[in-house]
Amino acid sequence: MKKILLLATFAIISSKIFASCSPGFSEVIVQIIPDSFPNEISWNITNSQNQIIASGGSIGDTICVDSTECHTFHIVDNYGDGIQSPGGYWLYVNSALLASGNNYGYGEVKTFNCPVGSLCSNPAPLTYGTHIAGFDDTWYEYTPTATGTYLFNTCGLNTCNTKIWVYTICPAFPYAEGVQGTYAYNDDNACGTQAVLNVMLSANFHYLIRIGDNQDSCTSPVVFEFSYVGLVQGCTDSLACNFNPMAVVDDGSCLYPPSPACSGPDLQVDSNIFISSLSIMSHVADNCDVAEGCVMDYGTRHVITFTTRINNIGSQDFYIGSPSGQPGMFNMNNCHGHPHYEGYGDYRLFDINGNVVPAGHKNGFCVIDLCGFGQYTCGNMGITALCYDAYGAGTQCQWLDITDVPTGDYRVVVIINSKHLPDALGRFETNYTNNALQVCMHITHNPTGAPTYSLLPNCTPYIDCTGLPGGTAEVDCNGICNGPGIFGDVFQNAKLDSQDVYTYLDILQSNIPANHCNDLSGDSLLTVYDAALVNWCKRQSPLHPAGSTHNHCNFPRNILNPNDSVGLAIKSVNWINNYLDVEILNPLSKVKAYQFTISGVTISSVVSLASPVDFPIDVRYISSKNEVIAISLEDSSLNRSSLPQNLVRIYFSAITNSQVCISKITDVINQNAERTITNIYGSCFQSPTAGIQNIGKESGLVIIPNPAIDRAFMHINGYTENSQIIIMDVQGKTYSIPKTFVKDYWYEMNLEEIPAGVYFVILRNKDLMETARFIKM
Repeated sequence: MKKILLLATFAIISSKIFASCSPGFSEVIVQIIPDSFPNEISWNITNSQNQIIASGGSIGDTICVDSTECHTFHIVDNYGDGIQSPGGYWLYVNSALLASGNNYGYGEVKTFNCPVGSLCSNPAPLTYGTHIAGFDDTWYEYTPTATGTYLFNTCGLNTCNTKIWVYTICPAFPYAEGVQGTYAYNDDNACGTQAVLNVMLSANFHYLIRIGDNQDSCTSPVVFEFSYVGLVQGCTDSLACNFNPMAVVDDGSCLYPPSPACSGPDLQVDSNIFISSLSIMSHVADNCDVAEGCVMDYGTRHVITFTTRINNIGSQDFYIGSPSGQPGMFNMNNCHGHPHYEGYGDYRLFDINGNVVPAGHKNGFCVIDLCGFGQYTCGNMGITALCYDAYGAGTQCQWLDITDVPTGDYRVVVIINSKHLPDALGRFETNYTNNALQVCMHITHNPTGAPTYSLLPNCTPYIDCTGLPGGTAEVDCNGICNGPGIFGDVFQNAKLDSQDVYTYLDILQSNIPANHCNDLSGDSLLTVYDAALVNWCKRQSPLHPAGSTHNHCNFPRNILNPNDSVGLAIKSVNWINNYLDVEILNPLSKVKAYQFTISGVTISSVVSLASPVDFPIDVRYISSKNEVIAISLEDSSLNRSSLPQNLVRIYFSAITNSQVCISKITDVINQNAERTITNIYGSCFQSPTAGIQNIGKESGLVIIPNPAIDRAFMHINGYTENSQIIIMDVQGKTYSIPKTFVKDYWYEMNLEEIPAGVYFVILRNKDLMETARFIKM
């Protein structure tokens, strides 16, 4: 196969420049103009057997491919922001521009030379009638003209194990065997291993249908029928206990109390399927796994995976509805961007003493009917009475991470509807004792460190700390059952908010020791990371009215991202005005917070050099440790850059050593509340004086920092009650500025109320007058 290199510096491709391919082959040209982060870019082309036949990084290529074979072009950005403008990519097939773009997030896919129906991106149109699905997985598209019930049927038409999938978009894993990513799905039904799906579709909405088999069990094409059943029928009286909010035609089925059928829904966890599906799986964690709390760290993780099947054995549906219609019941704050129904599934690992062991858990699913005759989908969620929903083993987050769990005895607990919430129609379950199941196991580790487990024969039913079987009560951070203590609530107002972040900074400046409630990272130390974890929890997951929380609020959390490196350096030192500037090099991620130590000088004040509009940040210093601490209290971060950026200006009041250095970086926290790999890449600066000197002690009037933004520190030696301080602008207008005593003749001035400009501070003391000039930015 001919392969010709194409330089990425080509900005324009002329149709006359194409290399000639042999007859029966198509010429494919990949052109890439990278941005400032070329190492993030990669691409490949695969054939119909999913084999990579060409690949590259930020440089394009020209290849010849078989014109009769289906091919797929993938372009990937491992950071997730595509190629920044004016860069981009262009894909040409036989001189025709097939695709181009730059704002593609983590990646983009384009197929070419593919038969209709062979791929999700190239589906065949679907009409009523009987069809033969000729590919291993055949894709169709359909847009209903009427909202109603539609039937997909393979029963009686095949002898092999068939499956039916319905999607609203092309899924990330288009050949997954299970339910993940679907709108509706069915495997086996009343006719054995064949599939039947009776599903509601909305008018003028585009659907993708996949017809296939289970584990390639069909050796011949799958035959199926597609038909319109009719308008959704059911009870349309909202006062009836079996009211169906989707029904448009009343079928006379309405029931009212005291009918026994009005008792309500009853969700039951299927224990047999759960226990039989338990196994250990190795999983390489990606960014979403860590961000959503599904695993406890990066790298290869060992997880206990299992299938959770939830049967509705009640007499009424458990109706949830749509994320748009019931926004308070769903959480969209997740890396994958799909709705999670809050409080649906809760997976926990307890030690023998009943303490929760951090192992990751999943808060919600797309709750749908999987029995074939049900009516609920990802667009309108619920479980029909006598139907079921299930999530298969190995599905994203369908596991507990036991990689770092010490050897010992543990209890695995699965709780459904753990908060005992009503459905969207206000119907409560009739029985909560069957909402939880548990197994007890002994976890150990082999010589390589990989965990294994064995089930223990005796495992008493799970009882929470109040004594309620299957209950959700837990001890608080102080060890009190259902107590008021909240991890990270250092402001003690019974919630996590900005006041806690401020208080953490106060705690750091006061050297208060770590304890179980304030040590959110679990490392027995208090750093700016603990404050960043509060920000991560409150920003990413506000508490919903039902009281449910996101995995971002599960503590302790201590994540070090091995793929993220940040460096700090002293850029320059101004020995005349007594300050030094520190720069940051963060090419791989954004920065939310930092903490580092300066040696060789005594810090007197600090001011951020980053844009206060793009990166508003609270920056302080710990005088006892000569440390700088800073965190963004807004939902903002310092943008990444392939070049060093100005970070912070540090004013000093004394030189204490012949060299000034960054002696230690405690933490630099990225936008996902992860610690980064840090390095000090700059050199120390030699002091111009051989000895140690104090600065400003003998002078009467010193203002630092200068220029200042919202506050400055004023040093006044010999200030008495008879002294007069005047703040005057260049026009002679005087201002009253609040001043707070700090220590050792230092006062803090609040400059927030005065406009930007040049000012004079005039000190009058008896017959002596001194002036100092400063700039308010």
